Amino acid sequence: MNYLEIITIIIVGWVAGAESGSWMCVHPVITKLPPAEQITFQKGLLKTFGRIMPILMPLSLILVISIYVANPIKISLSGTLQLISSIVFSLAIATTIFFNVPVNVATGHWKSDDYSNEWKRKRRIWRFFQGYRSIVFILTFALLVFASQSK
Repeated sequence: MNYLEIITIIIVGWVAGAESGSWMCVHPVITKLPPAEQITFQKGLLKTFGRIMPILMPLSLILVISIYVANPIKISLSGTLQLISSIVFSLAIATTIFFNVPVNVATGHWKSDDYSNEWKRKRRIWRFFQGYRSIVFILTFALLVFASQSK
C-alpha cells in the first residue's frame, strides 16, 4: 500500500463515518425534536458539516479516482475494486449535488416557524439520499480497503 492509498482510505473512511453517523445517529434524534428546534438544529449542522464536506467530498472523489489512475495493473482484482469505487463514489457525489445540496440551501433559508408539508417533504428527500450516500461511502471505503489488500 502506498501513501496515496493510505491518505485516500483515511479521508474516505472519515467521510463515510461522518455521513453515516449523521444519518444513523444524529438525524433520528433531530426528527423527535419540536419542529422549530429541528429547523434550528439543521441550520446548525449546515455550519459544521456545510463547511468541511464541500471540501472533503470532492477531495475524496479526486483521491479515489487518482488511486485507480495510478494503479499500473488496472486489469486485476485491485484495479477492478478501485474502478468500482470510483464509479459508486461518483454516483454518491452526483446525488449530493442534485438532491442533498438543494435541500441544504433551502434549509439554510428556512424560517423556524414554517414547519409545513414542504419542509417535511424536503427533509424526507434529504434523509433518503443521505442514507443512500452513507451506504455508498461505506461501500467505497470497504472496496478501497479490499483493493489495497488484494495486491
